[in-house]
Formats: sequence, C-alpha cells, structure tokens
Amino acid sequence: LSQPGAQAIEDFGIDLKRLASLRRPLCKACLDWSARRAHLAGALGSAFLDRFQELGWIQKEQGSRIIHFSPVGESAFLRTFSS
Repeated sequence: LSQPGAQAIEDFGIDLKRLASLRRPLCKACLDWSARRAHLAGALGSAFLDRFQELGWIQKEQGSRIIHFSPVGESAFLRTFSS
C-alpha cells in the first residue's frame, strides 16, 4: 500500500497495524468462482467488508456469500471511494 492509501484506510476506520500483525495475508487478488471477477481478498478485504457492515452500508444474504448495498450505502461508498 502507498502511504496515502494506508492513511485513507486508517481514516476510514480500519486498523492496518492490527491487520498486518495477523497470520493472514494483508491483501491479495482472488478470482471469484461465480462472477469470474477479481476481488480484494485477505485481511484487508475482510476488514472492508466488516466496516461496510458496521456502517450499515451492506447486508449479507442469509446462508449465502451475497451482499447487498443499501441505496444509502451505495451512495456513501461512491462518495467515499470515487476520485
């Protein structure tokens, strides 16, 4: 991660120092078997998912890996991560 990228992640509420201390890789690309698209895997990908859920931006579909962004969550995501 670049220094500005690491700072942005910390500012978003994710503790990178804690994630870096875990045995799990911090971040890596992973090809989703169903959509055939790459996504962010590792401790950072999981931390983003947890943070999105804490903020109420997403809901996990019961018994599935599917997540749904609420309309408010989608707007907040785009506002936060669009350049």
